[in-house]
Amino acid sequence: MMFHKALWYQNYKQTRLVIWMILALFVIHMPLQAILAIERWKEEEQMYFSEGFTFEVHKWDVLMIFSEGALSIFLTAAIIALACMLIGLERNTRKQDFTFSLPFYRKDIFLSKWLYGTFIIAVLHIIHFLIAYLIIYQSEYADVLKLVTGTEIFWSPFLGFLLFFTFALFIGTFTGEMMSQIALTVIFGVLPLGIYALLQNFISLHFNYYIDFPEWIHYITPFTYVYDHTSHWTTWLFPTVFIFLLLWVSVVLYTRNKIEHNGEFLIFKQLNPLFFIGITICFSLLGGMIVSSLAPGTAKLLSITAYWIGFVTFLLFSLLITKRLMTMNLTFRAKS
Repeated sequence: MMFHKALWYQNYKQTRLVIWMILALFVIHMPLQAILAIERWKEEEQMYFSEGFTFEVHKWDVLMIFSEGALSIFLTAAIIALACMLIGLERNTRKQDFTFSLPFYRKDIFLSKWLYGTFIIAVLHIIHFLIAYLIIYQSEYADVLKLVTGTEIFWSPFLGFLLFFTFALFIGTFTGEMMSQIALTVIFGVLPLGIYALLQNFISLHFNYYIDFPEWIHYITPFTYVYDHTSHWTTWLFPTVFIFLLLWVSVVLYTRNKIEHNGEFLIFKQLNPLFFIGITICFSLLGGMIVSSLAPGTAKLLSITAYWIGFVTFLLFSLLITKRLMTMNLTFRAKS
């Protein structure tokens, strides 16, 4: 039932605009970048030759075409938008009421959304990867492809995109509308690294002690898999495990959704106290870090004083904003 054409057509109607956006970004990200890179290499080679030097294409230059750079981040943002159109916007417009009234299990409805997005990402990624690969392969710079592995330029980026799509859908299973789904996807996507940075700043400022960066934080941060692509086994094993784990938890949460809370910040009200405390503490620590950075590094007492001024100021603002978030309800009627 998750492959039912009615569900897939409904998903397409909700997301056709963002699909074209993702298509355009994939075209720019790989085929167009490959063409431009080859032209740039030719110009640089001529310039090096005229000056008596040897030109060499480096591994980083190849990775920039397939898996690195700002375009990967833009693509990830578009993929997040795809997930939010499938769940978050459906809540805002109350279309989920209609979807849940259809003769399908909620599990099948959710899996149809995940399979639809996975299919779009896989098809676009494979097609544009092959085009870019062939563009370089038939050029005089074909040997540069030996500098990289298939894991680095194909599997790792693909799993990174799929992980973030699954992660954004997971966030959508307990958020009540699109804006909170977007915000929490971005926040939780960098949260482990963010918490480490906030705590490290607090401890180093007050106690002059530096905590060695734990490697496991790197592995549990979803955003890591958007830009960090190596041939190491962790770049494909961890994303694969996280994808299936998030998918399983998402199905459980989605089947227990209460549509009467659509439009609110969170679907499950028992999570409100946890999020209220977490948001308040994190923003307070962030405020302290920002304000203390304005003080001269040599003025220790002034830096600590500035830290607590920023902490208290952001604490007050976060209390007001978080209370408002917990009580908001953003729903509107959209055209069919």
